[in-house]
Amino acid sequence: MLEKVERFCQANHLLPQGAGILVACSGGPDSLALLEMLWRLSSRYELRVAAAHFEHGIRGQVSKDDAGFVAAFCRERGIPVYIGAGDVPAVAASSGDSLEQTARRLRYAFLEATRKEQQLQLLATAHHADDQAETVLMRILRGTGTDGLAAIRPQSGTDGHIIRPFLCLTKAEIQQWCVQQKLQPRFDSTNALPDCTRNRLRLELLPQLQRDYNPEVSRGLCQLAEVAADETDYLERQADICWHDEQYVRHDGVLSLSQAGIASQHPALQRRMLRRFWRTVTGTARDLGFVHVELLRQLIMTGRTGSSQQLPGGFSAWLDYGWLTCRRGLAEVSLPAEDMAVPLQAAGQTLFGDICLTACCLDAADVPARNGSSTFFFDPSNVPWPLVLRYRQPGDWIALPAGRKKLKALFIDDKVPRIERDRWPLLAAGQEILWVIGKRRTSHFPVSPGILGKKILYLTLRKREEFYHDE
Repeated sequence: MLEKVERFCQANHLLPQGAGILVACSGGPDSLALLEMLWRLSSRYELRVAAAHFEHGIRGQVSKDDAGFVAAFCRERGIPVYIGAGDVPAVAASSGDSLEQTARRLRYAFLEATRKEQQLQLLATAHHADDQAETVLMRILRGTGTDGLAAIRPQSGTDGHIIRPFLCLTKAEIQQWCVQQKLQPRFDSTNALPDCTRNRLRLELLPQLQRDYNPEVSRGLCQLAEVAADETDYLERQADICWHDEQYVRHDGVLSLSQAGIASQHPALQRRMLRRFWRTVTGTARDLGFVHVELLRQLIMTGRTGSSQQLPGGFSAWLDYGWLTCRRGLAEVSLPAEDMAVPLQAAGQTLFGDICLTACCLDAADVPARNGSSTFFFDPSNVPWPLVLRYRQPGDWIALPAGRKKLKALFIDDKVPRIERDRWPLLAAGQEILWVIGKRRTSHFPVSPGILGKKILYLTLRKREEFYHDE
């Protein structure tokens, strides 16, 4: 049995040489066997093994006896052990969560805190193949996608620090090994009570499925999890490629998805990209169900500029000139708080929103070559001062070589998303726009380079954070 676990760990790279491992140990047969096995493997892999036990305060003195048992087991083997405790019933009552959810949350918080305090790289839990089968079945019953079917991974966590060496073993195999090694684990009587979904699956549904439909149903569910995990990993890699390709995703300014780019992909990849988009915008994967994803897909496939879709949490998605954006409500698209006009400093820096304009006077003969969209120069002698930095207002217009044009029409022609138009910085003289900053320049007040003695005003655009960094 030990060799089987070692092969599984090697195949999944779970035991790096010299790693520090904190083993979550309840004192039950699964976690006790895991602690014993990793302790036996510690010299071979130069592992630093420690144990952690969290007493939930649910079963009174019995729970305290479990903690004492784990501590004594570790002392006999010279294994460092860390004991934590909490009042799960009280916390559950105040939070409204179930005992199961609360116990799990407090237990993992203690385990992670202990792991970091002791500077251990890995946290090992004793999830086994039966746990995997239960999890897959539970998620099928609740309704899930490929990610959910992948269920429990051999390695997880933000940096892969949670390992599960026992996913290759059944509960029966673990119990048999405990008997063979003369281990005498503790037994949690609450696991035998059909008082939560997982326990009912374990005690009632899975035995019925094994008895009446398929004796190997648990093995089949575990195989399904393995296949789903591989396919999920593949789709994630494909999504990564698309996510960093500008023909699918625009990261400048407001995060946007290309309508044409996403529509060209397989529905499986469309859904994955839309869920990633939601997670990035909102900071959570929650609340976006299958129905919402399909509504977004419909928007991508058939929507036109101006089409929108309401989403959970007060968020809305819009299509603007072939790009899908998402914001919380309409309020965030309105004028920012910083909507007052800021006078342009004719010499030095002017800060406005997230930009900084640096102005200086130069001889026309010294005008540098235009530097793309980040510079603007003009003849200040004919400009109606003051010049101000502000956002758009009704009646704004700009002079172009082809003639005078309303700012609204310019934004439409340049396909500026509507949600960005109210926040676009402008250099203005009254209602006349001299510079749609970073985009269009007025044709008024031109400069003829080389005219001796002619002074011009030269503006350079930078991001505000760049200005502060230089300071």
